Parts: sequence; structure tokens; C-alpha cells
Amino acid sequence: MITTRIRMVLDSTVWRPSLVAVVSLSAAVPVLGQTREGRNANTPPPAPTALPSPSGPTDTTTPKLKPVAIPVNPSDPVAVINGQVITRQMLSDECVARRGVEILETLIARVLIDQAIQAQGLSVTAEEINAEIDSVAQRMAGLSREAWLKTLYKERGISPEQYARDIIYPTLALRKLAEPLVQITPKDLQIAFDATYGDKLRCRMIMVDKLRVAQEIWQELKANPGGFEKIAMERSMDLNTRSLGGLIAEPISRHAAPETVSAAAFAQLVDGNPNDKDPSHKPKDGDITGPIQVSETSWIILKREAVIPAQAKDPNDPAIAAQLEELVRDTKIKEKMGEVFNALMKRAQIENRLTGHIKMANEDPDPATGVDAAIRRASNNDQEQSAPPQTAPAPKTITPPPVADGPGAQSPKLKLPVPAGVTPEMIRERERLREQIRKEAQSVKPSNN
Repeated sequence: MITTRIRMVLDSTVWRPSLVAVVSLSAAVPVLGQTREGRNANTPPPAPTALPSPSGPTDTTTPKLKPVAIPVNPSDPVAVINGQVITRQMLSDECVARRGVEILETLIARVLIDQAIQAQGLSVTAEEINAEIDSVAQRMAGLSREAWLKTLYKERGISPEQYARDIIYPTLALRKLAEPLVQITPKDLQIAFDATYGDKLRCRMIMVDKLRVAQEIWQELKANPGGFEKIAMERSMDLNTRSLGGLIAEPISRHAAPETVSAAAFAQLVDGNPNDKDPSHKPKDGDITGPIQVSETSWIILKREAVIPAQAKDPNDPAIAAQLEELVRDTKIKEKMGEVFNALMKRAQIENRLTGHIKMANEDPDPATGVDAAIRRASNNDQEQSAPPQTAPAPKTITPPPVADGPGAQSPKLKLPVPAGVTPEMIRERERLREQIRKEAQSVKPSNN
């Protein structure tokens, strides 16, 4: 899908000639200009010292290594097997058949981003790319650039050249296109302050796939709240929390994504009804929520374990204010990067002759082609739910290709990490398991006896 590589970072035809400098990554690759011993690559090596042969003169029958030109023409052989030639064209055809669609879509995305950055008279320098690699390596893993690039190559098969060209460059390019579009409001800063320093909710969770099942469990829990852990271990579909009796590892903060979940959780388990002045009716440890919709096929029930009090911080403190502004700006830039890319995709006229798909200018990308699907990750797919008492689901949003330092907040509002146990990845894994079970059940034909 388009942006398969760009998804890693944000998280780009061929770049301008000046971007060849990207590959130089001065400290990125320990070779580039030096041999393993540290000798300059342009300096001829010292003459080898002849070693005495135990049997006398050197064996002249041993085959000698000869330099061979790299095959570049379509008819050039790339391999010869018992006299039969495999040409470069045959290899190219096989590669296109296996990975051509994916790679072509990545090239299309790279061309779009490069066209946009040039149209606005902007550029991304090799120095900026090197600095970004250093920064990402330190933020993500506390590693040096060399160690980080080696890890990427070993674990993901991404070479330093690929990383600079397909990941870091489009990240920086889209960031430059997005930065002028970002505005920070006092409300954004207040939301960030509440999410960072406000009270947090520690709770347990039961996840099911149907509203009816959630309502049945809810009725059981109303009669026997103490059975929450047992039901979570027996009936919850969330693999991360099931064995722990539904205990979510990390506390939920205010405004955490998906915000429909965190807002409902705090409304029912912390804030209570603002119009009810009876102190005995305030939420307390052990209380449970009604069914909360996470997606079209995911419903959860939460049980309050404890509330972590808010930190006594002053939002007007210069250091805190600067930290919050940086957080909000970074989050909003990542959101805008996705919007910018999707706008580029919509405005573009693309004729993909490999797949036969033609996209007209100002036509919405077809999700079936993978052009837009690779960068879309709805914050939630909620529909209007029928079970009280809940807030309305959030609208679908288009997310940016993930940035170099990991996925950023994706909704129109500032959103901090997704509460553990209800992440989109876990929901997709559950859906995959459900589909596998369904197929296995269909493959077993009932006996006629």
C-alpha cells in the first residue's frame, strides 16, 4: 500500500540529486570512505606479504577471483545455471510480479511529497536528515546512530539508505509543509495540562464483541460486583488483561484516546453527576461503568480500582508552559502531516499502469487500491450506541503516516496514549482470531447421523 515505508515514520520517483548526500550519513554507516581497518578507501592497500607454501610453490591451479561488471542492461545475465542464463529483465519481471504494486505505491507517495516540497520552494538538507536520525535514535532507544541503523537493518531489513530516503526525508518534508498550518489555543494547553498532570484512573476491564453480551454482563455485575475479576478471566476478549482479572497495566488519563472511552470512564467513575450534590452518591472504588462502545465490534465495562490524585503543578510555570506547548505543537504537527498528505493524494491525478487504476484529480482515493488505506487508521469506528449511559462516539479521522519517532496523536484534538487493553492493534488481533475461528467452524461439516 502506498506509504508502506512512510508508515514507519513519516511514521517518498527519485529524489533530487542533492539528496544523494543523504546516503553519506557521515556517522551513520561505519564504512563509507574507510575500510574495516580504518584505512582511507582511496589509499591503495599495502602489498600483501607472500606466505610460504608448505608444499613448495604457490598452487597455480587454484581459481582466481576476477572483477565482474554489475549487470545493468535488460539482456545482461544475472545468473547462469548449467549454461542457462537468467537475465536482468527476467529478474526484474519476477520482482515486479511479487512486490511491484507495493513498491510502486511507495514511489508514488515519494513523488507527491517531493513535488509539494519543491512547489513551495522548500528543501530538506543532508544535515537535517543526519540530525533527525541522531535525534530519533536517542529518543526511541537511547542508541547511537550507528547502533540504531544496525538495529533497523537487522530486525526490519531497512538499510541506512532506505531509512534516510523513504522514512526520514518524507517525515521532515511533510513536517515542513505542515508547520505553518499549526495553531495552538489556550484550550489545547489546558487539555495537555489535564492529561499530563491531572488525576488518573486505575481500573479493570472486560471487553466483549456485542452490546447484548455487554449488557448481560453488566446486569450480572450489578447483582454481584465482586465477580468482576472472575468474569474478566473467563469472558473478556482482551488478551493483555484477561489473565490479570481485567487489570489495565497503565492508568487512564483524562483526554486519552479514544476520548469517548476516557471521557465516559471519568464521567462515571470519577466525576459523577454534577447535578447530584449528595456526597454519598459520588463515585468510589469498586464502582463499574455501563457498557462503553470502543468500535463497531468492541464494548467494554470498566471497574474503578483507584484514583491517582492530580499533581500539584502550576500551569503558568514557565518550564511547564514551555513543555506543554512543545507537546501540543508536536502532536498537532503530526496531525497536520497526515492531513497534508491526504490533501496531496486527493488533488493528484494518478494513473497506475501496473494495476490499471486511474485516480482523477480531486477524487477521493479508493480504499481498495491501498492508496489511502495505508495511512488511514480511524481513532475509532464507533456507531451511535443504544446502551445508556454513554457519550456520543467521536467522528472518524484520517491519521498521518506514522512519524519517525513513533505514532503521534491522530485526532483533531490533543490525545495522549491509548488506554492499555483497548488499542486498535489489539482490536485488530481479536478480529483476526474471530475470523480464524469462524473459518475453522465453517470447515467442519456437521454429521448427518
